[in-house]
Amino acid sequence: MCKKITALLLALTILLALPLGTSAEESVPEKEGYVLDFSTEFNDELNTEYWLPQYLPHCTASTEGSSARYRIENGCLNLFLTKDSPDYFGGQPGSTDPDNLLWIANGIQTWEKNHLHPGGNHQMNVEPFEGYATQYGYFEIRMKMPDTKGGGYASWWLIGTQDDMSPDGTTSEQNGEIDVLETFFESPGVFEPKVHPWNDGNLNEWSDKVTLEGEPTDYINEFHTYAMDWRPEGITFYVDEKK
Repeated sequence: MCKKITALLLALTILLALPLGTSAEESVPEKEGYVLDFSTEFNDELNTEYWLPQYLPHCTASTEGSSARYRIENGCLNLFLTKDSPDYFGGQPGSTDPDNLLWIANGIQTWEKNHLHPGGNHQMNVEPFEGYATQYGYFEIRMKMPDTKGGGYASWWLIGTQDDMSPDGTTSEQNGEIDVLETFFESPGVFEPKVHPWNDGNLNEWSDKVTLEGEPTDYINEFHTYAMDWRPEGITFYVDEKK
């Protein structure tokens, strides 16, 4: 089972970046064959019943480095980083020294628990957060890519809720990852959807890299729609309704 943000655990993440926005200037369009189950329009303050304004805090030494930096303006959620944003793991200020680069992260998510997501260092206990999780469906986001050149990436992804884990966080097979969107900052016009099975024997490792139509700057300056249709038989990805 995967969780989702805007439509799953979805974590909306920006690593080493500046503004990324999701917009709801228009109402949510109807999707034939589907019933709307969850939507966030970001017209007002962040709805913390569904969204946790942190990024995987269980993997950190303190919550300072995992706390989201964001603004909601004109119907857009803007995630941003600055030169003073704290390091994700240690909470210390960021650095432009190439020999001392720190890992800066910014994101919001709809699910959180201890040991969530394979590979992270479990450094502290957190209160479980169960905002929204689902299995299967159509997921869609309207957003602009960050205009920050190289140095990181923006992503929108799902991870399994790991309901089958043992108390120490091991043995779970429900930890497959679906990256609806994972795009490196130096390549805003390249779409890279991915599936990582981790311990889920029902999934296969898969990725693609698609050069999108138009100029790369179009995806920085204009809103585009990124989507995924997830069904029992498989997954289909879309950009601006194009498969």
